[in-house]
Order: sequence, then C-alpha cells, then structure tokens
Amino acid sequence: MKLNNTKIKALKPESKQYKVSDGRGLFLLVHPNGSKYWRLSYRFDGKQKTIALGVYPDVSLAQAREKTHFIKSNIANGIDPSEKRKEQRENKNPQYTFKAIAEQWYDTNLEKWTQIHSRNIWKSLEDNVFYHLGERPIDKIDSMELIEVLRIIENRGALEQLKKIRQRCNHIFIFAKVHGFIKSNPCEGIETVLKSPTRTNYNSIQLKELPQLVKSINNFDGEPTTKAGLKIALYTFLRTNEIRNATWDEIDFENKLWTIPEARMKMKRSHIVPMSKQVIEIFRELQNYTGEYDYIFASSHKPQTQPISNNAMLYGLYRLGYHGVMTVHGFRHLASTSLRELGYPSHLVEKQLSHENKNKIEATYNKAEYLPDRIKMMQFWADFVDNANGQIIPIKSSGKIKK
Repeated sequence: MKLNNTKIKALKPESKQYKVSDGRGLFLLVHPNGSKYWRLSYRFDGKQKTIALGVYPDVSLAQAREKTHFIKSNIANGIDPSEKRKEQRENKNPQYTFKAIAEQWYDTNLEKWTQIHSRNIWKSLEDNVFYHLGERPIDKIDSMELIEVLRIIENRGALEQLKKIRQRCNHIFIFAKVHGFIKSNPCEGIETVLKSPTRTNYNSIQLKELPQLVKSINNFDGEPTTKAGLKIALYTFLRTNEIRNATWDEIDFENKLWTIPEARMKMKRSHIVPMSKQVIEIFRELQNYTGEYDYIFASSHKPQTQPISNNAMLYGLYRLGYHGVMTVHGFRHLASTSLRELGYPSHLVEKQLSHENKNKIEATYNKAEYLPDRIKMMQFWADFVDNANGQIIPIKSSGKIKK
C-alpha cells in the first residue's frame, strides 16, 4: 500500500529504526527518536545503492515522489545519482551555484515585489528547482538539464506554475550572464519545447459532475485545513493564493465580509468577498485548529509562520481522483459559467471574480460596488453547491433571478 500523509503521521518510533515503503524503491526510515528520513533504493550497474532524499515533513510525500521520478529518469539515461551528487559536491564553488546566483538576483529585485509575492517566488524555486539544480555550478547547467527539471512540473499538469518558474529561471540566468557568471543562457528558447498554458488549460468538471465532487470533498480524510480550503474554493471561487494566505484579521464575522488587501490580490486592488453562512461555518470550525495563528490555513508543520503549501489543495484534488480533471482554478470557471447560465449578469460575476475592469471610469467606483447583489449571489451559489450533495438543480427550472 502506498503511503499517505495520514499514515505517515501515524508512524510511531520503535526501539530500532524501521522502513516503511511507498513503492519504486522509495521508503521512510523511522528512527527511534521519531525522525522520519526519506531514502531511495536503486540498482546501478548491478549494484544496490541508497540515496537520501531529505527529512519528512520538510520534504513532503509529493516532493519525495517527484525526486524519485527525477532520479529514476537519470538512471534510465545512464546517470548514477549518487555519483552525480558526489561530483556536484566536489566541483561546486558555493559562490557560483545556481542557488547562490538566484539569491543575488532575488535580493536585487526584492524591493520591487510585495512581501507575499516575493515569498511565493522564493518558495516556488525551493519546491521545484533548488533540489535538482541548487548546488550545481551555474555555468555547468545546460538546456537539456533544465528542461528535464521543468518537465517534472509539466508532467503534473501545473502549466501556469511551469510558465512562472521557467520565467524566473530565465531571469536568473539573464542576471548571471550580465554579471559574467555564464556565457550563454540555457533557458533561452526552451519555451518552444514545453507545453504552454491556455485559457482552457485549467481543468474543470461540468456542472452535472458537481454532485460527485462535493461528495468527494466532504469525504476527504486529509488535513482539515486542506479540506476547508477546497470547500472555501467551492463556495467563493477565489484563487489558490487568495485562499491559502488568508489571515484572521481579514475576516469580519459581524458584517459577514472577507476583505482581501490589495497586496494579496493579483490585480493589486482590495477585494470584498461576501461570506455565505456556509463559509462562516467553515471559518468558525477552523478557529478550533488555527485560531491561535495568523494564517487561517496554517501549515501543519510550521503553523506560526507559514500557510499550507501552494499545491496542498491541488494535491488534495489529486487524492480524490481528479488529476487532470479538476484544478482549484477550475472552481472559478465552473462558478463563472454556471452563474451566468443561472441568470446572473456578467458585471456581478466579473466583480466577484475580481477581474480587471478595462473601463477606467467604471473601475474608479467604490470597491464595494454591487455589494448587496453580490451578497445574494454568493449565498445563492453556496446553497446551490450544497444542493449538489444530492442532485443538481436543473438550470432552466432554478427559478432564477432578475437581472
């Protein structure tokens, strides 16, 4: 049986260290002191070898599996990962590794970014690039090696994230070239061989499939914060980062409003989210788990300083069987399409999606524009989602709503 986070957390220390397998050679080594170390067993040139992949939960189950996939790809190409790691340690100059140059680039640009954006940039590189390339001399990285790393992101279908990380790597290599660390940019042109996100690249179910999705989320047995995040995404159709970075001081229970500050919004405007009774109930329940921390969706292993990871809800959907079928962004598409079909005018839906208003005069209106109508719409949508526990209300007979 493959591991999951619930099983891992339930592993108890014993008098001697022991192994728990996840398959493909990946296993956890549980020490008597309770520490849990990822290890990967593999064969190369007829010899059995083991390589360390990090410590749980600093290296999550999903990250350990990604590392396993990457290492297995290297082995298939005739590269011994243990020897490669040894060579990297021997040949690297700490001042000129990819991570060291990335840190210089990051520090140079830090003042241009909001605090949340800068944190997201660095975490995306830590989660997706530094394990593979961080300790590599930056002048030794070629296009094929970089593509191999980016393919891992591509293969999990995270094409928007792939685009952002590719662009960030490109900026780092440009920075390195301008400062004389490299002669050529290995990132140049590689977008031509990688998949690109399109407007339809976010996967989304059809309305008729909503009942099963709601049932699956209600039966989700993972982290309470991840489950709550998925339900909030269903009810509010906010973006992943708008949900995961939410803090308790944004919530006005008395007036039933959630105000997201402009620093956290993609369009750099504050955004009001009317809270349905369902959303309020979820937040009240979450107070029992994370009420003492700043973040509503606090990380289970660093709750004082971090929210859940950027991929927590997406991987939650994967666990529920929606890999390649539904994404968190797909909730926005589902709600947007359905509410229009249910008779709600576009200006209300667009306002609630916090989409850029191209009419500059209209865009100067108060941020609470259409709020009474949006309050009604958001409660209607939450009730509509709840009704999906049984059977979807046919759109034509929903009795809907005057424009």
